[in-house]
Amino acid sequence: MRILIVDDIATNRKLLRVTLEAEGHTTLEAADGVAALHLLDREMVDAIISDILMPNMDGFRFCHELRRNDRLKHIPLIHYTSTYTSPGDQQLSQTVGADNYLTKPASSVVLLRTLALAMCHAGERNASALKASDTAFVMKDYSVVLIKKLEERNKELEQTMTELRRAHERILDLNCDLECRVKERTAELETTNHELSRALSEVKQLNALLPICSYCKKIRDDKDYWQSVEGYISQHTDSHFSHGICPDCFEQHVKPDLAGHGITDI
Repeated sequence: MRILIVDDIATNRKLLRVTLEAEGHTTLEAADGVAALHLLDREMVDAIISDILMPNMDGFRFCHELRRNDRLKHIPLIHYTSTYTSPGDQQLSQTVGADNYLTKPASSVVLLRTLALAMCHAGERNASALKASDTAFVMKDYSVVLIKKLEERNKELEQTMTELRRAHERILDLNCDLECRVKERTAELETTNHELSRALSEVKQLNALLPICSYCKKIRDDKDYWQSVEGYISQHTDSHFSHGICPDCFEQHVKPDLAGHGITDI
């Protein structure tokens, strides 16, 4: 058989195509009801498997248009859906003239059996079923189902938006907390760096074994030049010296010298 698959999702069409072609059927594909009607203007098929929720023209309207067309109204059509699953949806599927109705996902056995039944009973649509395809009657039921589905979708969207807002607020809170932590850590690092810089500026280590004279206390540098301790340290550090006399040296050297000059009142 030549079977037309109508579904706006390419993956769904591929799954059906593989299943049907494995049984020896030939398949054609369309992404919505409008595309399917255009294809049927050029090609004839033995059966149609159609999704319901599609852009441009959904499965209900597509089936209704099919049944209004004298050249196409005999073609068996199965509605195969994962969104329109309520009893009212199934009833509307029958009202617009679908031969059968399946909810996704269905096993290949169920799908092929349903297709076979639709082919067997395609010519058995009675007068009341054809009368039910009257446009005004169908559009009334169609509008009720469509409004109900839109309301369901709006609720789903509202719930999704609420969840997204909560997630967004959570992300903002996390970002704020992260920024605070980064600022605190940066401040800690700046303080540590400042303290380290200050310590390095105050202390400069002399890394060598320094020869020093046991008598005059001069230091020999790496050029074999002898210089005073204060000169060497000033040269190799940022330290500066101011000269004075310590108490021990004053008692040992200065005071006797002053006494020798007759100065005792010190």
